[in-house]
Amino acid sequence: MNQIIIYSLIGIVILIIIYIIYYYFYNNKSNINTYKIPLLTNETVFDENYTNTYIISSLITTRETLYVPKLGYGLSFVWEMFIPSISGNDKWQHSFNTLKPIISMKDSPVISYHPKKNYLSVSLKYRNNPFYVQFSEIKFKDLNLQKWSKYILIIEERNVKLYIDTILVSTKILPSVIVIYDINSDIVLGQENNNFLGKLKNLTLYPFPLSYSDIDMV
Repeated sequence: MNQIIIYSLIGIVILIIIYIIYYYFYNNKSNINTYKIPLLTNETVFDENYTNTYIISSLITTRETLYVPKLGYGLSFVWEMFIPSISGNDKWQHSFNTLKPIISMKDSPVISYHPKKNYLSVSLKYRNNPFYVQFSEIKFKDLNLQKWSKYILIIEERNVKLYIDTILVSTKILPSVIVIYDINSDIVLGQENNNFLGKLKNLTLYPFPLSYSDIDMV
């Protein structure tokens, strides 16, 4: 009799665990599908003539804020990028020894690429005191050229994480909460006459910080 009770309890515990895993997985997946904002689907060349602007208020019509408060303060960008191997100023309208903006929301965040030094730059604004703002730049060097890679940038409160091909390659904690602009902001892709001459596709904005379990689902 005691063994029957024990086996029954074990069975109940297993069912509870399965339910929790099921609920957590599908709840997360539902959040991702419900709130994601596709920006760029097709493969797009960032040549010197390219630039594109998205008005966030026209993309979000179901709420008054950019991010989803119940899912945490922050946002996430996911995109696939092909970086060409090009050197020499004759290939660019503007010097290849400068940062080339790829994705920007005013001045925070700004995601750029430096062709000559081959690094990805993420510039972020934060307020360390009430009188002025400061900026922090995160660099990830030695990017793989001539191949498609998947990038995931997650901003949560004052924490920043960068994944490349689902591998965490950079983390940083800023002194204060990162400034994220709201629904009246624009998202700008590229900069005319100052682009990185590579390609982007499957660019998506998530108006909340993705969790570790979300990485394989985006």
